Amino acid sequence: MSGFSTNLGAFSVPEAELMGFIITMKMEVKHHWRFFWIEDDYTSALLPFLKPSLISYLMAKPLAQLFSHGIQVVFSHIFCEGNGCADKLASHGHMVTNTIWWDIMPEFCRGDFFRDRSGLPNFCFP
Repeated sequence: MSGFSTNLGAFSVPEAELMGFIITMKMEVKHHWRFFWIEDDYTSALLPFLKPSLISYLMAKPLAQLFSHGIQVVFSHIFCEGNGCADKLASHGHMVTNTIWWDIMPEFCRGDFFRDRSGLPNFCFP
């Protein structure tokens, strides 16, 4: 298991989610990992994978290149209440100027990870 934080700049939520997928898949290819699972609490971010015509050309090209490496991805929806660790990593991305990749869980999101994994409540308000 690994994770990252990055500052993407000005993107809409679906674009930011898709860029996060692209960054993740690039790292997967770099490590020669071929199978991975993406969970997301923003269902609309998963739609372009079901209907590729929804993806802009700027993002479609890197995605096509990544999938040409033979990676296999499983996508699933998770409610935001079960996605606290990912939210912490995304919030951390607003405070950095580059991409930070962790091969072990960063201290600042361990509590959220264990709460998510244990199924304990974590209320999410829009």
